[in-house]
Amino acid sequence: MNQPISLIATASYLPENVVDRSFFGESKGGGIFRAPKERRHVAEGETAVDMLERATGKLVDRLGLVPRRDVDIVLTNVSCLDIPFTGCGASLSKRIGASPQWVVDVQNSGCVSFVYMMALARSLMASSGARTALVGNVQNAAGRAFAHPGNRTRPQSSVPGDACGVGYLVANDASPVRSIVTHAYGDYADDMRIKSDDGKPWWEPRTTPLYIDFTEERVAQIVSRGNALVPAVVREALQAAEIGAGDIDLLVTNQPNLVFLRNWREALLLSKEKHVDTFEEHGNTFGAAIPVSLERAALTGRVKKGDHVVLGGFSHAGDYAASAVVHWQPS
Repeated sequence: MNQPISLIATASYLPENVVDRSFFGESKGGGIFRAPKERRHVAEGETAVDMLERATGKLVDRLGLVPRRDVDIVLTNVSCLDIPFTGCGASLSKRIGASPQWVVDVQNSGCVSFVYMMALARSLMASSGARTALVGNVQNAAGRAFAHPGNRTRPQSSVPGDACGVGYLVANDASPVRSIVTHAYGDYADDMRIKSDDGKPWWEPRTTPLYIDFTEERVAQIVSRGNALVPAVVREALQAAEIGAGDIDLLVTNQPNLVFLRNWREALLLSKEKHVDTFEEHGNTFGAAIPVSLERAALTGRVKKGDHVVLGGFSHAGDYAASAVVHWQPS
């Protein structure tokens, strides 16, 4: 039997620098590259660990945590690492004064890594006796990569925004996660490609910036997969939790664009009011979107005690998909 775990709360940090569409000059994205009204960009010198520390500080204050006592596991996913080859979990532990049994920097699963890390935390708790986990996502590629002068006029560059979201998990059934479903689709793993106009691989010195290579054919494939993957994995999680789509009180997904958000809720026959949408304010915040959006829903009263909250999404070109059902019982 799976280790019971609860998602107690999430918290966020958003950089102060608000960027509107004018920043991107001649960028003329449409469809899945339609620009949001605003997004945030990290400040020069602002690190991923800074962002994690600030979001975690809100969570610590809100829940009255003592990190040295109350954090057994630290899991992180960061889009642009502060230092190549090392993650941010150990540095975060030092900053907040935690002494975890486990530190794992999860560099895969992208936009659904929050749900993947929930599953990993449950597994570690079951095998090690750990009781608590701090799970953190940082999206900082918007200000570090997409905002580069050589990139900002590309159609996709105006879509991402920077943000950090963290969550706190406990091995109990106080606010129980009823199901978690994760899938990896290796056939799609090579369809998200990094390119540079000088033709050099990412690890070599270069004269032009790196960017994600979107061809028309690849975009069509991603749209088709994304439309199918998310409703399918959500239905699988609902079945595992023994509830139906009509029992969803709130759907919280990653926030890639307005097209996907509309198609997902329509496929699940949900009203717009039951689907959190932060895209116009924050843009595509990758893995941070789920914890950031869930905090927004909690603070604005959109989610109530006893609600069934469904988390879900897909990553990259469709190589990962995941969903979880939480019976929301905030402390």
